[in-house]
Amino acid sequence: MAPKALQLRFCPEDRLRKTWEFRKVQGHGQKAFTAHFLILVLPRATLALEDASSSTSTTAPGKRSRLGVTVTKKVSPSAVQRNRVKRVVREVFRKNREIFPESCDVVVIARRGAPSLGYGEVLGEMRNAQRAMARGASSKAGRLGGAK
Repeated sequence: MAPKALQLRFCPEDRLRKTWEFRKVQGHGQKAFTAHFLILVLPRATLALEDASSSTSTTAPGKRSRLGVTVTKKVSPSAVQRNRVKRVVREVFRKNREIFPESCDVVVIARRGAPSLGYGEVLGEMRNAQRAMARGASSKAGRLGGAK
């Protein structure tokens, strides 16, 4: 029972926290657009290889994916609404880890209209984005890292 409970937690190791981590995923990750989100995914092995060549190697590749969520004031001027979007996206990530590839960093950028979505609608958009990325990755012969 304890391992299942630990899997459902959203602990600090599951989060992108540093600005440079967000920027690296945004600069090199594979993109998927939905009606209300932009989802970027970058394998952690890619990050580890790039970090090994620089002196800022603080990220060890792990099995679990990490999530970062960005919701700007353009999406909603209300902090309450922006925080709600972040909570819903984190909850979808936490309860549905199988949607996201293992050992990847994921950045979700909310777009206008996102505050009006409920849990089920966000889950549907994440699943659609995952399917689009899977189709794109297979058609590009496994080039998940995107163009540089």
